[in-house]
Amino acid sequence: MRTVIINRFSPNTVNYEEWLSGINSEFIIFSKHKHIEHFGDFFDEKIGYENVDTDERVYSAIVQLHQTKKIDWIIAAHEFDLLKAGQLREYLNIKGQTAESALAFRDKVVMKEKVSEVANVPAFVRINHVFDLIEFKKKHGLPIVIKPVDSAASVGVKIVRDETDFERLLANGLDKNLEAECFVDGDMYHIDGLYEKNKILLYSPSRYINGCLAFQDNNYLGSVMLDKEDLLYERLQQTLLSVLNALPVPDHPIAFHAEFFHTANDQILLCEVACRVGGGEINEGVKFATGIDILQESIRSQCGQTIKLNQTSNRLTGWMLVPPQNGKLLSVDSNLPFEWVLKCTIKEENIGKSFNGAESSVDAIASLLIYGDSQTEIEDRLHMLYLWFQENTVWEYRTEPVIIGNSHE
Repeated sequence: MRTVIINRFSPNTVNYEEWLSGINSEFIIFSKHKHIEHFGDFFDEKIGYENVDTDERVYSAIVQLHQTKKIDWIIAAHEFDLLKAGQLREYLNIKGQTAESALAFRDKVVMKEKVSEVANVPAFVRINHVFDLIEFKKKHGLPIVIKPVDSAASVGVKIVRDETDFERLLANGLDKNLEAECFVDGDMYHIDGLYEKNKILLYSPSRYINGCLAFQDNNYLGSVMLDKEDLLYERLQQTLLSVLNALPVPDHPIAFHAEFFHTANDQILLCEVACRVGGGEINEGVKFATGIDILQESIRSQCGQTIKLNQTSNRLTGWMLVPPQNGKLLSVDSNLPFEWVLKCTIKEENIGKSFNGAESSVDAIASLLIYGDSQTEIEDRLHMLYLWFQENTVWEYRTEPVIIGNSHE
């Protein structure tokens, strides 16, 4: 058996050697130069590129490999690789997720078109030209949300709240591959787990604190797992199942990361769903809470392996991403006085670095994972933790120059 892995992750995130051990296969990995040397002798071949994001030689090299000796499986777990991997499988006639399936989870318009008959979605339109946007605004009014159809981590998302925002949007010009949708006022939930053939294998629902656009206001993004007694616990599960059943999925189990709105009038609407592991501390949080590693199992399933669903714990976790501010980061105290913090990651290379705030929802100077006995306790602890970080992180803030005009008496 021969397996190719297209990898963007740091070796600290993926442990292929452990996860794929015991599988009788030749393994070939394609990754960034800076990562490739840190992957061990487990791999039969390691091929590095300066920029796997844009270097199309990755795919021509895989085609050449297949011509010399048949490739049986292609593994790709990063969101930006799923569509290309699906196209590659189709081109080489390799089993696994197709391009059609990947596109349905990647393109937010295709996604909503496929699920709109089984779940509530905000009114939406693909923006092919400015007149699509003008007509949508005329029909639905403001506020509306403009977002790339295939972005991640809320990059490029804009809320158009009033006519001033709308004029500014038009003045700056419209990017390609955009959609518009009606703004939904409500709490946002994310659901993470594993799914196969009309069945949710692992279900972990959580509620965002501050929301995925909090970084635009220099606020933290947080998340807290739901108690099973929460009124939305089962409703979200049923809605999620309807959504996943309506989408084209491969024959093997997939990871999923879905986001839903819950409005003041008790409606649940789909925001989006992806067939990959969520960002932030989602995978680590689910792993601590259940004992199941979603990323590991989604990778194993892509090369024909039976996934392991032995739940060894039943706990609640929450996490927080502390965004950079506008200024220079001078110091961060990593000696947290809280025993309920499971993990604290502070990037030391950011000390002394200047920032212009966060650029995405997962842009952070620190990420933290905590536990608690209830979602209320976890939420209280997250707020306490953020206050502590504010008091124990030192920034040199930028100050705008003060222009003093001539005084006239």
